[in-house]
Amino acid sequence: MATSDRTPYQILEVSEDIDYVKLRRVYREKIHDHLKKKISAINFRRICRAYETLSDFEKRRLYDAKKEWIFELPIDKYTSQQLAAEPDLIRDLKQRLRNANLTKLNAQDPVTGHTTLYTAARAGNLEAVKFLTEQGAEPDLSQRTKSTALHVASFYGHADVVRCLLESGANFEIKNAGNSTAEDESYNADVKNVFAELKQIAYVRAAANELDWFYQNGLTQHQDTEYFSQRQTLLHCASKKGYYDLVHWLVEQRQANMDLVDFNGNTALHLAAYGGHKNIIQYLLDCGCDSTVKNRWGTTAEEEGGMKHGNSITDIFKEIRGRDMFEMARTGVDWWFYYYFDDSLKDTSDTTGISLLYYACRYGHFSVAKWLLEHGANVNIQMKTKPKSTPLHGAKYRGHYLIVELLLEYDADVNIKNDFGTTVFDEEISNEVDNISSNKIQKILLQYQNNLKSDKLIDVHVYENDGEDEEPIVKVKLGLRSKYSDLLAALSSVSGDQYPYFSIARRMLSFKEKEETTIISAVGSARYGFSKFIDTPIRLIGHKTLPNGHANNQPIHQEPKLYLREFNTKLDSQGKTSTFSLKSPLNAKKTVQIGNLMFTFSEGSIKSDIEFKIIALSTPDPETFDIPGCICLFKTEINRPNSELSELPLVSIVNELEARFYTLAQPSSYWFSSHTRQTRLPMLQGIHAFVRHIDIIPNALTLPGDMFIAAALDQPLILRNNPVPCTCLVLREQDSNMFPNIAYHGTNIKVIQFIVRDGLVTPGTLTASGKRVNPPSNHIARDVTAFHVKDFAAAIFLSPSVHYSSDPVYAIPFSHGDLQMIPVLECSVKRNSYDTYPSTVRHYTEHPGDNMNAIEWRVKHPADIVINAILFITTNESISASKLARIAKSS
Repeated sequence: MATSDRTPYQILEVSEDIDYVKLRRVYREKIHDHLKKKISAINFRRICRAYETLSDFEKRRLYDAKKEWIFELPIDKYTSQQLAAEPDLIRDLKQRLRNANLTKLNAQDPVTGHTTLYTAARAGNLEAVKFLTEQGAEPDLSQRTKSTALHVASFYGHADVVRCLLESGANFEIKNAGNSTAEDESYNADVKNVFAELKQIAYVRAAANELDWFYQNGLTQHQDTEYFSQRQTLLHCASKKGYYDLVHWLVEQRQANMDLVDFNGNTALHLAAYGGHKNIIQYLLDCGCDSTVKNRWGTTAEEEGGMKHGNSITDIFKEIRGRDMFEMARTGVDWWFYYYFDDSLKDTSDTTGISLLYYACRYGHFSVAKWLLEHGANVNIQMKTKPKSTPLHGAKYRGHYLIVELLLEYDADVNIKNDFGTTVFDEEISNEVDNISSNKIQKILLQYQNNLKSDKLIDVHVYENDGEDEEPIVKVKLGLRSKYSDLLAALSSVSGDQYPYFSIARRMLSFKEKEETTIISAVGSARYGFSKFIDTPIRLIGHKTLPNGHANNQPIHQEPKLYLREFNTKLDSQGKTSTFSLKSPLNAKKTVQIGNLMFTFSEGSIKSDIEFKIIALSTPDPETFDIPGCICLFKTEINRPNSELSELPLVSIVNELEARFYTLAQPSSYWFSSHTRQTRLPMLQGIHAFVRHIDIIPNALTLPGDMFIAAALDQPLILRNNPVPCTCLVLREQDSNMFPNIAYHGTNIKVIQFIVRDGLVTPGTLTASGKRVNPPSNHIARDVTAFHVKDFAAAIFLSPSVHYSSDPVYAIPFSHGDLQMIPVLECSVKRNSYDTYPSTVRHYTEHPGDNMNAIEWRVKHPADIVINAILFITTNESISASKLARIAKSS
């Protein structure tokens, strides 16, 4: 202890008998004078020391008795509460607490109960309050009189701090020991006005758990609106604070999106887990929220909860992972398969010999069946016990015609017999099935037989132009030589509607010579991205009238030249010829290996004796054959043209599991592959190839080698420093004459392969993937007027700022090894083809060079944009290190 030439009473300019209530009011005036620059930082420091002495009963008693007090303190001896009480020491406070764990961040003074946030709020230290809440300081912790940081900010008259705390989720309904809310403590009109204003905002009401208010007032904004600097939704807020009934209302009654992330990448599940709210965690998991999402630190919700609360949280996730997979398939819980299923178990059967796929098909759960098939489940798996039926048998018997159609699309073997000796054609349909479903199944099976006999190899799905529907209005099959007239005829045979115009991702198919152009050629020429390789089914949009702006400078690719006679001659001369024969009937599955090719014929698939001739060439010269990534080129011929197969063979290539199988779509020069029949030989006589697609980002982005520019296919990515340090995949060189302006578009790694094929398209467009493009549900929705533009979101959004395009509203992080990255498209845009607007992202942090009044570009016509490159920007150099830091911070 030491003495000063001035007493603490003199420094505060108060009498020695002043009571504690009046003392607080004096200190309040001194704080405001300091904020108004009427008191210097040095003098305010002495005021803080004096108030610390006189506001504490024991310290004041000791001073009055001995006249000793701490009037001067080195900065390194300050507590974090003392640092926060002096706004001029903000740099020292940030340095002290930047890496502090939450225990330290929320530590309370052992005597007063003051947290660092409380003293920052009392001092009107707005920058410190923002910093502390961003670091995770809890605004609702109360000190010894039960007052919170919001109470003290209100009592001390700091309207800006009150606003910040309410926007951070402070509960304005909490009462202190005097039975007063923070609003009751309001010192001035400015504070009262802030309460009046912010209490009209749904997020602030959610933070106070005012479910009755929502019942009475409803929601004027979208339920997935993001609020304030943390960009949290109402569901984030309710989940973070443990308000189960409000969470339930938002999900059940308002259909809140459970998987949206806040500024830190947290879902509502992350925040519930971090807060230890077990009932909310269980509820969100049971509703099917995505538990695999990782936040900015690379941690899942389970890891967030586990590091803070241990087994009490992780056991909830463990239980859901351990649920009975067969029960999930029987009851159609599709989300369980998305997030918790081990793909290696896809063909597992239960103790009765029934597989997951059979259960899904038997009970009519289309989405589960489709998920299993997409992940490689054996479409022909039979029950291990009587009657040894396949999923196709079960789906037909129960009348699930959509699943019958799905199984046939995924190459279900129609020749397999069960123990009753029946194939799917002979299988009965239950008497419980209605006539409409029964007739649809019979029609599907009849059409399947007719297509097999007539060599209709190309699946074409036609969709309506407008609307939200992602299901086609009609599915047809066409031959390789099918033309415009054949497409019209196929549609008229199955649908009463006629569509004389067609587009793919709103790029019109051109039939300038309608009798000569094949459907395959028209599709290949109309696609945005050039590639020889076409995946089926081909998804077309049908138009009853010619769309407006159809001729808006849409470029048409020239079909690559292919001189078939010369191609055949070179293959015959360079390839190795092999032959084999098969006798009818084929009573068991038969596998034939020719070099590194494997042909598998199913039991009962051969109707008469056949002889096959195979001419195969491994790693054909790219200069000669021009098939990028080709590892095996081969031709199949049959010496007895009248031979019949009721099921064509499967074909595979040894030790090349990732190779895609393609067939030349003669007479065009394009190659096609079936998404659902990836290894089925589509025709007895044809030219085929196994092609290795290039892993740009392993397990995330794979593209054919002719869709990008690369010095070497095994190292397609290059390093760049502009506009920011990143790795980059160059798709094409910029045409600076036609497309001189550079802009960026943040996106999701999951959709890049479709964007590369379809280009950037306006919302509402159905892409070649079968999904419609729509704006994020937590941003400006369709049919909403903004900036005096009706349906503002009905355009393609770009930005000249790579930082703006990298914002979480647009760019979704993904993991690549130990890195966390975001994908951003670098585009070039035509002159005068876009309108400019201010930022629509609330609380975006401006970067050098940003023009905030023109940071968003709105482009109406996709043809005015060319994608030049994909930038992969690192946002986290080490996920593992971030996790360790997060664990330390959470302790």
